[in-house]
Amino acid sequence: MEEIKCVLNTISSDDGMKVEEDDLIKEFSKTQAENIHEYHKTIPGYVPTPLQDLSNLADKLSISKLWVKDESKRFDLNAFKVLGSSFAFAKYLAGPEQEPLSFGELVKKIDKETLLVSATDGNHGYGVAFIAKLFNCKAKIVMPQGSVLHRAQRIRDFGAECDILDVNYDACVEVAKQEAKKSGGLFIQDTALESDTEEERKTPLAIMQGYMTILQEFVHQAPDAIPTHVFLQAGVGSFAGSLSAHLQHLFSPPPIIIGVEPSEADCMYKSVVAGDGLARTVDGEMSSIMAGLCCGVPSVQGWPILRNTVRAFLSCEDSVTARGMRILYSPLAGDGKVVSGESGAVTLGALYSICTSDKMTDLRERLELNQDSRVLLVNTEGDTDPDGFFDSIWA
Repeated sequence: MEEIKCVLNTISSDDGMKVEEDDLIKEFSKTQAENIHEYHKTIPGYVPTPLQDLSNLADKLSISKLWVKDESKRFDLNAFKVLGSSFAFAKYLAGPEQEPLSFGELVKKIDKETLLVSATDGNHGYGVAFIAKLFNCKAKIVMPQGSVLHRAQRIRDFGAECDILDVNYDACVEVAKQEAKKSGGLFIQDTALESDTEEERKTPLAIMQGYMTILQEFVHQAPDAIPTHVFLQAGVGSFAGSLSAHLQHLFSPPPIIIGVEPSEADCMYKSVVAGDGLARTVDGEMSSIMAGLCCGVPSVQGWPILRNTVRAFLSCEDSVTARGMRILYSPLAGDGKVVSGESGAVTLGALYSICTSDKMTDLRERLELNQDSRVLLVNTEGDTDPDGFFDSIWA
């Protein structure tokens, strides 16, 4: 079995697809990102997450630069997801007119009976629960079968209701959507579905836009840095779509973008293999340790962006991310240590394999990875499953 399968994106979008792609990419402009970053700065406890410059590992991989943006430090939540839900909830409270957004002003508007409803593999729901506690309102979260009990309990520790259901993630999203309608709550989900109305798609779009703060911090932390490659975890496509779209506005030409997925939930990989520009889904139980990426239905807002901007998709076995976790946890002398969870380390695991394996010389050339390459990765989570983390580190 191949640890890593790669498909180059050769999709040729028709005119209708190009309009859809361009309209979505326009939503991730520099101005929009700067305004969102300013809002995040008003949230209590905000500090930029660390940017690790792993220069010695870069030398070992025979590339020029390797940066890792460490989102495990985001608001002490061990993951980046709160950036999206916090901005989406701010837009909901503010309505269409209020600018600039400020936590101090918005918290005055809150009705304590407001209910936030969401489905999660762990990190998004934790961010939603954090926001509900911060604004002193309520949250109800549902999780798919096989969810780690520790991830559910930490959501409950914020005062949110959290249930693990006997269905997969994509079915949980539909359950949460119906629960929000029944209870009159705000459905605050980080993916948009084909069945969603234009109004319903506003919240997942705002969540995607919130993620741009990661790149805004990067350009302030390394103002002279110009990455040639960015590896992004795909999942439903909201995170990867957000950063891919914003990269089109930040750099000219934009860097080569590579999407990375678990082999058990490689819906983007399969969509590119199909080659017609239409999204493909993956059904059934997904047992990958990369729980945060076990999503079988692409977001209808994320996929068009990725179709337009991503050079290649990688479908990876669990061994790839376990390798990445170990490398980041045991850095070369002089490099910083990064505690990276199963969904956070797969990009580094893939990059390491591609750059060091003699069997991947052709893939390295196709992705234009060489001694001049400057690579940016995002560690999207820390050890959100402590037991599973050490199973991987010590295996």
